[in-house]
Amino acid sequence: MIEFIFRQKNDALKLQQYLTKFDLQSWFHETLFQHKTHYNLTIDVSSSHNGEERLLKGTTEYILFDKCIDWAEDILRTQFYYEDAHEIEQILEIVSDMRMGERPELDQLIEKWDEHSFIRKSLDLLLDGNTPVSFDSFSTFRLKKLQLRMTEMVELAIDEYKMEQEYQMFIHMLREYLASMEKKLDTIHLYSTGFGFRFFDENMKEVSREELTAFIDKRLLTNHPLYVDSYTIAPLLSIAPDKIYVYGNGEHNLVRTLQNIFEERIELLPHHYFPETLLYRSIDIANE
Repeated sequence: MIEFIFRQKNDALKLQQYLTKFDLQSWFHETLFQHKTHYNLTIDVSSSHNGEERLLKGTTEYILFDKCIDWAEDILRTQFYYEDAHEIEQILEIVSDMRMGERPELDQLIEKWDEHSFIRKSLDLLLDGNTPVSFDSFSTFRLKKLQLRMTEMVELAIDEYKMEQEYQMFIHMLREYLASMEKKLDTIHLYSTGFGFRFFDENMKEVSREELTAFIDKRLLTNHPLYVDSYTIAPLLSIAPDKIYVYGNGEHNLVRTLQNIFEERIELLPHHYFPETLLYRSIDIANE
C-alpha cells in the first residue's frame, strides 16, 4: 500500500481519476491533523500486475498534464498578481499549448529538459519508504525544479498574451480606419512572389510601385510607422477595395493579418488561378 496525503481535496480526487485509468484501486478518506482537514489517498499497488509501474505512470501523468497547470495559475495569481478570470484563462491556454508542443516559437525560448524522467526519478526515491507521503511537501521540495520551469513558461506566456492583445488592438484600429475610407479601386489582385506581392487592378493591369506609393494615405505611416507595412497593408487600406484576391500564400503571417483586417473582402486563391501570361506581359512592359 502507498498513501498520499493532500491539503486540497480536489488534488486527491484528480490523482485518483488518473490512477483509475491505469486500473489501480485506491481509497479516499479525510483525516484531521492539528485541527486541519487533510485528504488521504491509499493506493493498492499489490493487487495489479506491475502495480508500482502503474502508480508511477499515473502519478507522472497527473503532475505533467494537470498539476503543472495548477502551479501556473498559482504563479499568475501570487507572483504576477493577475486577478481577472478571463486574462488568467487566456494565459493558461498559452501555457497549455506550450506544454502540448503547439507553440514551437515559444518552446525554443526555454531550455529543453526531460520533465517526464525528472518526475519518475523523484517518485522512485519517494516510494522507497513505507510511511505516508505528503504530496504538497513532495511538490515543494522534490519538484522545485519543475515549478521553476513553470515560472519560466508563465513569463513567456504573459509576454505572448500581451503581444496578442496589442495585435488585436492594432487590427481593430485598422478596421475602423478602413471603414472610414472611400474606395479608390473596386478590386485588387495580389500575386505572391514569395518575397512580397505584385498588385493588379480590376482590369488585371499591374499597379506600379510608384502608383501604389501615390495612393498611400501618409497619415498611416506618420501615426503608426512601426506597425503598418508600407508595401502591402498601407496601399490596400488607402485604396480600400471592395474585393481583394490573393493568389498563393505569400508570407503566412502577412496573409493572416490581411484576412483579419479585410475579413469578407478578401479571398485566397491558388497560384495557378492567376493568368500566367499577365505576369510576363507586366515584366515586358516594365522593361520597355
